[in-house]
Amino acid sequence: MSVKIEILDYKYDASNAIDWDNSVVGELDITDHSDFPLAMTFQISDFKDLTSTTGDYSKTFKIPATKNNNKIFKHLYNPNSISENKITDKKSCRILVNNLYSLVGLLKVNAVGGYGETPSYYDCVFFGSNLGWGAGLQDKYMDAIDWGNDSKNLTYNKASIMATWQHADCDDASSASDAPIVYPITSYGVYNEGGQARTIQLLDTASTQPIANGSTGYYGFNDTGIDYGTPLPSADWRPSVFVKSTLENIFNGVGYKISSNFMNTDMFKKLVWLLPNFKYNNPDERYDEYSVESNFKNGESLSATGYAQGGVTSTVTDSGVFDPNFGSSVTYNDGNDNYIGNPTAQGSQGTKLIPLTTLNLNVTLDNGSYVDMSNDYITIGEYGYYNLKLSGLQSRLANMKKGGSQQRGASKVKLCINIDVLTVGQSITTGWKTIERSEIEQKPFKVLYPNSSKTNSSNSVITNYKVMPSVNKDNFWFNKGDKIRLTAGFKFQQMISDSSVNIQNFIINTFIRSSSSSTFDITLKPEKVEYGQTYDLDKVMNKDYKQTDFVKGIAHAFNLQMTTDESTRTVNIEPFNSFYKPFGSAIDWTYKLDRSKEISDKWLENDLKRTLVFKYKSDGKDAKVKIRGEKYFFGIEDEFPYREILPDTFEKGDSTFENPFFAGTYNAKDTDTISNSSFNDTAFSACLWTENVSSNDEGRPDKGYEFLPRLLYWNKYSPNPSNLNSKRAFTQTWSNYAGIVSAGVTGSSGLLSDIYPQATMINEDSTTSPVLSYGNVYVRDYDDVNKTYSSYVVGKGLYDTYYKDSIEMLKENPRMRTSYIALKISDIVNLDFTKLVYIDGVYWRINKIIDFMPNKNESTKVELIQFTQQSAFSGSAPMINSSGGLNNWQDVIADDDFDLAL
Repeated sequence: MSVKIEILDYKYDASNAIDWDNSVVGELDITDHSDFPLAMTFQISDFKDLTSTTGDYSKTFKIPATKNNNKIFKHLYNPNSISENKITDKKSCRILVNNLYSLVGLLKVNAVGGYGETPSYYDCVFFGSNLGWGAGLQDKYMDAIDWGNDSKNLTYNKASIMATWQHADCDDASSASDAPIVYPITSYGVYNEGGQARTIQLLDTASTQPIANGSTGYYGFNDTGIDYGTPLPSADWRPSVFVKSTLENIFNGVGYKISSNFMNTDMFKKLVWLLPNFKYNNPDERYDEYSVESNFKNGESLSATGYAQGGVTSTVTDSGVFDPNFGSSVTYNDGNDNYIGNPTAQGSQGTKLIPLTTLNLNVTLDNGSYVDMSNDYITIGEYGYYNLKLSGLQSRLANMKKGGSQQRGASKVKLCINIDVLTVGQSITTGWKTIERSEIEQKPFKVLYPNSSKTNSSNSVITNYKVMPSVNKDNFWFNKGDKIRLTAGFKFQQMISDSSVNIQNFIINTFIRSSSSSTFDITLKPEKVEYGQTYDLDKVMNKDYKQTDFVKGIAHAFNLQMTTDESTRTVNIEPFNSFYKPFGSAIDWTYKLDRSKEISDKWLENDLKRTLVFKYKSDGKDAKVKIRGEKYFFGIEDEFPYREILPDTFEKGDSTFENPFFAGTYNAKDTDTISNSSFNDTAFSACLWTENVSSNDEGRPDKGYEFLPRLLYWNKYSPNPSNLNSKRAFTQTWSNYAGIVSAGVTGSSGLLSDIYPQATMINEDSTTSPVLSYGNVYVRDYDDVNKTYSSYVVGKGLYDTYYKDSIEMLKENPRMRTSYIALKISDIVNLDFTKLVYIDGVYWRINKIIDFMPNKNESTKVELIQFTQQSAFSGSAPMINSSGGLNNWQDVIADDDFDLAL
């Protein structure tokens, strides 16, 4: 029997099928003696590790270091070549037996040996089946998924959020060439903080309102300086990603496709997983892209001409930032005009625009070219919250003199530097608004007589430089396109009382200069996705999430079994209940049984402890689920976990099977979305809360940003009732407008959408929505037309739906048999784990084929698990009954939010 190993570099034909002839890089020289014991193992998932999958692999075998093999392995024995040819890299390969049968997988060189500088052999291991794509995913994280161009430059605003509600499932999103996301109503803490109570924020822009020049701003000021009246933008919506699309992209990323009847069901295509924190994974890049950092320079020549005692001209000069001239007609009665008024030309009434030039401003960060020195303002490049910092400036009164000969004392004056904003779209002439100010009070004195502050046309008063207070403010909201400028201001604070002297016009000059260390920064807070921003889907994936853990999390939830056809690079995925083909498709191995060798049985009950638990991961940041777990679910920190006490024949202890990726989710009729208390009977929605609050109360904690991912069922909830449905939520779209999001009915006054965007782990008002908790839950149906409820029935959770058959099979006949079977290479090539094996009147499922040697005519060790057909069963009673009490677990406990808004 001949065995060949070919190294591959896959090439594909026009139909995207593998072109085998052109894919072969070379054929390895191998030996056919004791140094080449090619022994292959094939296995299905191990019950003790429910997240494991099928995998084929070989024992380590040696091949000679021939000239041909050295060339194929690119002389990796040479230390100088290691940097370009990593010894740990797995290489695609194909094992051919008699040129008729082939096994496709990966070849890994574990070691190379020899004498001196000459190699003698390579130690190799073959990996096949799921170990091929498993190896490809080993070091890949969720942020590395290629979502395609449809998932780039996603806008996070009202129109884009609502557009996703049109997608019934992942196929709809794909057909529309949209990103595979939806934005369901989900509470992560307080909704619409600072806005209308018990509403979800979904702001329009000013262009939709009767605001002169209103544009793309959500929060800002009109041309008269009046604020829009909107609350500060709040990111109340976070995306959920379709599970099927995610899995397809994960496997496509390593060159595989999926074949699955289960994944093509209507239910599975509506599964989504929450991005529960909606934070950027590249905050430093975003900071650099949208922030401006600068400091001031004393590069401008400052000058002011005043008078010393007796009319002697006194010219003051300095190097600095700016020398505002407030003209010769400033009066005490001008009030704030020269302090907060719109800037005018030098010498006219109003504040003075501080120019931004290369002489007075050193820009150290401006990757977006936002600093406009030709117009003396800085443009905001992205919506969001910013930090403002202005520090290290000094100011002084360089000259102030009163008109006329009569002297009048000015005991106090104020100097300021304003930070002004122009909301995007508003008038550049009249629309500026001061949002922050650095101001300082000073006491003027005569040039030669510091104890006097009296001035007239022949006597000026001045002040010394003083450091201006710093502006260091966090969390300023700016719209994309807003503009920021600096202005200087002056005003009289106090005059010395003297009724005999008229207060005539004053000439005012001030100086502004930089200290040795100054700052003018407008820096984006880059961590969170904020309303109005544009993002790429891969940039909001947590870099700590592994792709393999995501696959394992879905496999765990639905008890999925996986096999791989390496020749077509297809991964077959089905739940245990439908993974195995019926008895009629079983393979008869009775005649292949090697009866000359020992047959041994092991009872698998030793692998299960008496207390059996299936649960999601515990999320330490989700206080609601944590407290409920402690109170209602035996301290299991999950929402409706599955718990069963097995018979005394099982050893005492716990067998806990925890989902490796997803956490459980609390679901409730959240009254924080209902501005009108008469509509409290709203739809169920997911709630992730950092505090243990009631869904019936208005109080909510601050939004959380450290939750674990969640698995939910998306429901484009849009029936067709004859009038407005009570299953609704209220949104704030502008200063005092609430738009209704209701399940069904069109044309009603105030209706924003006839789709209620719902995503739940448990929807107690629908028997057709899957129960995604591991334990069972009481559910019922709501008639949207008649507004009535049906009686409660048991909704089967993940355990009863996907695990009970396999676990009952183990409890009924927990037998694993080890036999020796006379397997041929054709048996291995055609090996199908979905087919049962029939031996001597008993049906078995293949667990593992151990050390099959294609070049040896010997029987092979095989592990088999007895398979029995399970009869239909009714769902076990949920832990919490339909009245909110506990079912035979402990004393019934009343809960303030157990109104079936569980």
